[in-house]
Amino acid sequence: MSLILSEIVSFFFLIFLGVLLQKKFDKPSRKNGLKDYILNIALPTTVFVSLLSINVQKEYWLYPLVGIIFDVAILICSPFLIKISGLSSSRKKNTLFLLLPSFAPGLSCFPIINEFLGNEALAKASILDFGNKLFVLLFLFLVAFQLHKNKIQPYGKISKKPLKTIFKNVIREPINIALFLAFSLIFLEYNYENLPNLLISLTDKIKNTLTPIVLIFIGLSLVINKKSIAEIIPILFLRAGLSLFLVNSILLVFGRHSTNDSILYFILALSSASFWPISHMTFINALEKNLGLKNNTFDIKFALKFLAYSLPFSTITILILMTKDEFLRNTNYLFLISLLFILFGVSIKKYFFILNNKEI
Repeated sequence: MSLILSEIVSFFFLIFLGVLLQKKFDKPSRKNGLKDYILNIALPTTVFVSLLSINVQKEYWLYPLVGIIFDVAILICSPFLIKISGLSSSRKKNTLFLLLPSFAPGLSCFPIINEFLGNEALAKASILDFGNKLFVLLFLFLVAFQLHKNKIQPYGKISKKPLKTIFKNVIREPINIALFLAFSLIFLEYNYENLPNLLISLTDKIKNTLTPIVLIFIGLSLVINKKSIAEIIPILFLRAGLSLFLVNSILLVFGRHSTNDSILYFILALSSASFWPISHMTFINALEKNLGLKNNTFDIKFALKFLAYSLPFSTITILILMTKDEFLRNTNYLFLISLLFILFGVSIKKYFFILNNKEI
């Protein structure tokens, strides 16, 4: 068994271990505590170490723009995906319109990038993800508000309070703080080896906990529900197929980068959906409740189910593709895989429709 395949098999064992531990983490507070450790400590620390361990190039500053352009491309294509998803509820369609172009590579991709592609790739991914976060936190909030305004008559100007909250969230986001600290030290011509030995030892130990804990968390998050699978898994296949197709087309037009960079873009394109759109939806639904509206613009329960399946789907899909990494190196293979994902998403949707003899 090759070294990469052995590594991937060990990843699946850790996910399975998480499944076995589900009864031990039956209380939401226990699982949330693990998630908080990942997002607030392990992930920012890993990003900090990766940035200080490489030589940051000038072109890296364009990466946030790349992230935003990709998100906008998925947003433009989202109505097409929603149409072929077969959803009839306008609330679910609105919810999906916000979730499809939102990407959260931290949990679903960064551990894999860290293990297989190394510090430089992880640093690039972190910088690119900053642009993605700006899109998800700021632009998608405006999209959410516009969907709300389309539902009812405009009643006034947008309150500045939620926008201020969003800006605070951008500033307080632990990964963004890690980026700021790392770039500040780089500006002062520090690198990882210049840091105090105690800090190097501490950050190394925290960094090493990221991958196993994230994989166990994914196993804890796996939920088997026939109705939810029938409703959400086809959409996730459609989203993954479209994302791979777009990235492959862009690289074909503008020229492929190094092998590692190309694989990095494909992995990021398969990221799970972000939690932040749900925050926007919750705000809009609360606003509508205060206005006395009975039917909300968004379906929060559907959004939470989508997220619950999106994380394990993304990680497992990436790991399966990484078992034969030539799939991610060959343009023809990638077009074929993206087409198969889209066809599979449509096919299993029709299968469940026939099985239930009604639309989900």
